Amino acid sequence: MVPSLIFNGVTYDISHTRFEATRELLARFAEGHTTGVAMSLTHGGARHHLYITPGVPITLVE
Repeated sequence: MVPSLIFNGVTYDISHTRFEATRELLARFAEGHTTGVAMSLTHGGARHHLYITPGVPITLVE
């Protein structure tokens, strides 16, 4: 199973090597240490550049 992040109802793949860094980044975000997070993630074979802001539902799947 490939790790993933669900953002606004869309599932984006995360490589195994980046999963832990993504988890740490989102934890800092949830704790209020930043006002937004820019990420490049893959969905459907294409790369998407996202800017995640507070209040948006995010699910990290191992």
